[in-house]
Amino acid sequence: MTAVSELRPYPFEPFNGDLPAELIDMVESNPISRVLLPDGRPAWIVLSYEHCRALLSDPCFARQHVGRAKPGAGEPRDLSMDGPPHTAVRSVAMRFLTARRIEEYRPLVKRLTNELIDDMIAGPPPADLVSALVAPLPVRVICAVLGVPESDRERLYGWIKELNSIVEHGSQSAVQARAQFTDYLTGQLAAKRARPADDLISSWIAGGHDLTDTELVELAMGILLGGLEVNSISAGLRALFQHPGQLAKLRAAPEKMLSATEEILRYTTVSSMGKVLIVVTDTELGGVAMRAGDYVMAMTATADRDPRAFAEPNVFDIDRVSAVPHLGFGHGPHSCLGRSVGKLQVEVAIGTLLGRLPGLAPAVPLEDIPWRHDRINCGIDSFPVTW
Repeated sequence: MTAVSELRPYPFEPFNGDLPAELIDMVESNPISRVLLPDGRPAWIVLSYEHCRALLSDPCFARQHVGRAKPGAGEPRDLSMDGPPHTAVRSVAMRFLTARRIEEYRPLVKRLTNELIDDMIAGPPPADLVSALVAPLPVRVICAVLGVPESDRERLYGWIKELNSIVEHGSQSAVQARAQFTDYLTGQLAAKRARPADDLISSWIAGGHDLTDTELVELAMGILLGGLEVNSISAGLRALFQHPGQLAKLRAAPEKMLSATEEILRYTTVSSMGKVLIVVTDTELGGVAMRAGDYVMAMTATADRDPRAFAEPNVFDIDRVSAVPHLGFGHGPHSCLGRSVGKLQVEVAIGTLLGRLPGLAPAVPLEDIPWRHDRINCGIDSFPVTW
């Protein structure tokens, strides 16, 4: 096997919103290869659609080391686990995140979007679309869904920023943030038990499952960590500005917003990194032998550019019709729990912006828009726009 010192560092170049041409070429020419991750771990990088789907659904690949797939005595189950412990927690969350329930949040998302746009256009252009809409909208939506007071959103955002930071990962400040976050959610659970409301936490407390309060707190934290940023809103607008013909088509036919949302989620990416899993037992993927303990990274963004899965995959087409589902929200047992809420926010936010602001345009060249590199989920740092 290739020595670690000989492995090529990944990412191959700084990420600024577009997948490198070399990486896209490798989807066909070299779909599984060895690289060195930023934290120094050697890993297999998996790029093709077929192999990413297999990797994300095969129990031979886990999120945690062997021996952590099952909780020990008294250890709470959470979404980071594999197998039955994960299924038990996820099933409780999914029971109250049905498509019908999510659609009931559409008026809320629309109202919050309009309020944020009102505030943005009350000031002079240019304005930063990230701080004005993209960052605050998911915070407000997920707080409403869970039943967490919106007045606490700044504290929540601070804790989650700390926990999603690459720089602070595992640090004392991150440990402290998690402890404070846990204490806060424990208090929220007690408050909802005393005074139930029409929200997710109250629904969980009502029962019909065997999760403990500690496990419900972990579940709420998992949903907040995954739902407080929907970076596909800004990435989607960037893609539309990059493709003025598609933008004009969408402006002329707003009813295409739903299909445009699916194409945004397929075509765009907000990070050069993918989900890193661990090989549980010696196995083979795509003819490549992998040993127990190896790390494997699934690059779903490149999988969605695989010509064996999508016709003309590198073309951004809001009218795309495909029988093959994109992997924008992952695949398998750990696919994104909040996919429906996230998709709704992308659809409503972009559709409302384009509908209300016919002259919306970037205030700087798209290549000058800065990207974050300090967080696990990256995203655009600021997006100056005018109207």
